[in-house]
Amino acid sequence: MSDVTIDDSAAGAIASAQDEVADERLVYQGVFQRLFIRPEVGATLAAASIWIFFWAVSGPFGLTGGASTILDVSSTLGIMAVAVSMLMIGGEFDLSAGAATGALGIVTLLLVRDITGDMGGAGLSLWVALPLSFIVAMGLGWFNGTMVNRTSLPSFIVTLGSFFIIVGAKLGFAKLLVDQIQVGKLDDLAIAADDRGGDKGYAFFDRIFGAEWDRNSHIWEARDAFYTIAIVAGLVLLFVGLHELYFRRRKERGLVSLAGVLPGVAVLIAGILILHNTDDTGGNALGAAVIGAAMLVGSVGLCAMRYSRHPGIGSLGSSAPMLKALGAGVVAVALAVVAALSFDPAVDEDITFLVTEQGLRAILFVGLSMIGAVLLLVGQSRARSISRLTGSVVLALIGIGVAAMAFFIRAESASPKFRGQVFSIMLAVAAAIVVWSIATTLFEERRFIDARADRFGQSVAIAGILAMVVGVTIRMLWVTQVELDRGIPPAKFSVRIIWFFVFTAACTWVLARTKFGSWVFAVGGNKDAARQIGVPAARTKTQLFMLVSGAAWLVGVLLAFRLNTIQANTGDGEEFEYIIAAVVGGTMLTGGYGSTFGAAIGAVIMAMAIQGLPSSRWNSDWRFVFLGAILLLSVIANNYIRSKAEAIR
Repeated sequence: MSDVTIDDSAAGAIASAQDEVADERLVYQGVFQRLFIRPEVGATLAAASIWIFFWAVSGPFGLTGGASTILDVSSTLGIMAVAVSMLMIGGEFDLSAGAATGALGIVTLLLVRDITGDMGGAGLSLWVALPLSFIVAMGLGWFNGTMVNRTSLPSFIVTLGSFFIIVGAKLGFAKLLVDQIQVGKLDDLAIAADDRGGDKGYAFFDRIFGAEWDRNSHIWEARDAFYTIAIVAGLVLLFVGLHELYFRRRKERGLVSLAGVLPGVAVLIAGILILHNTDDTGGNALGAAVIGAAMLVGSVGLCAMRYSRHPGIGSLGSSAPMLKALGAGVVAVALAVVAALSFDPAVDEDITFLVTEQGLRAILFVGLSMIGAVLLLVGQSRARSISRLTGSVVLALIGIGVAAMAFFIRAESASPKFRGQVFSIMLAVAAAIVVWSIATTLFEERRFIDARADRFGQSVAIAGILAMVVGVTIRMLWVTQVELDRGIPPAKFSVRIIWFFVFTAACTWVLARTKFGSWVFAVGGNKDAARQIGVPAARTKTQLFMLVSGAAWLVGVLLAFRLNTIQANTGDGEEFEYIIAAVVGGTMLTGGYGSTFGAAIGAVIMAMAIQGLPSSRWNSDWRFVFLGAILLLSVIANNYIRSKAEAIR
């Protein structure tokens, strides 16, 4: 037997080939598959669709003032929805959560009121009252959790009993101590000093729980420059990250290959400058065309230098399911166009008790267009399963259709936001669709796990999203002198929004990255099985109930600093809105599946309904009809998404 010598390069090539073969045997999920099976993806798409809908049919909805109202309404609702979502993932309900927000706010007020005053109270400093009321909240959560674990009664029954106890206690103690159904006022502490010349901590805690940012008082002339830089950087990073997650890397690669995107970035900046410095009589079309060229140059340049060319593009084909979906999508879009042409946009008279002729035109056009878009995407997915060339051709045709619809909207609309903003955005989206269809035709999709590429792509994509969030935040928080001279409406942002974001981020991290988060999913899926593998099921459920009570304490304190007085019925019945927000966000009623981030998105959706209906000049009494419809549609969508996720696994 003779010895065979293999040099290092050959050995490395063999090892690389073996690793690749092994990877290809694993079940691989592409970037869009992974995105699709996330429980919050349905809520995110629904939020975007509802925002577009209300923005299209309403004038003030898309302004910064409207956005501040939406965020403010969703802040307290979202904090509770996120906590309730974690409890529901753990397999339990808390019907006392809504009443607890008002009760814990009242407890805080009674602890700080002067005991000798007209309103009664313990006369404690906020430095003492806030920790004491928090202890009360923890006791409430511990009681609910312990009763559920010790009695084995459904949490629905236990917390329903707690609900009635809390509701009765709020009303009874309010009448007993202050002889009325409202307790307050907290801001009296800022005026009436105590014996030591202080305000019992009000000034300090007001900055934490009650501060507001007045946008029109903060002028920043360089705002648009920083906003543009952040948005461009975010788009480029998201662009690179998506390519890294989707395409197969070449054997010879390096960071220098990212230089392929630099010419596209330069053209992109030129297109944005054209959009910024020209009016909507032609500059927007030119700017969007330049941006489309930038996408093409950047995408093809990056792919050519970093990813593998596809050996063959296949042949065109068709199938009955594909043609059926595409045909239905084209019909829906055609009906949207007919609806737009059939109604006069200048007529502002009521057709029914719900909408005007102008509003009905917008509803039919936007609704049918969205339905058509969904059907066309379904058809494209079916075309992709036939061959890559068929899928790419259908995707390119969809992009061309989006561009045609952009020109139609521009020609038929008298509103500047449709003739300028929507027109430009739709052309850019159309260009992105066509460019992506070209890239996916020429270059090879990755069909095996590449941990390094996934980590790099996810990090870059997340950085891009954060950069765009920073850009939008800059745009919303500051004004320019030109805007003030034009009489821009005021907008205020409350610290409650920051609490909402921080609480959501913390719960999302705990649920996704910690052992406790794994325990939550385990006890929600099967409590007995979780206990058998060592999960402290009873303790985990009790801690979840305490989390909900802690969130109720936070919301109660935020309401106390916002309203100064809290009525005895504050929060009663809102527990159903928390559950709706959680379900809309992808949380299953049966437990073991859900998303806290999705619950936050669900709260934003509900806040958009509260803001969107009156701004569209519809009767806000119909809000609950809208919420009920959203709930039913969300349950159906979540079941569908979960079934797809289980099928892929």
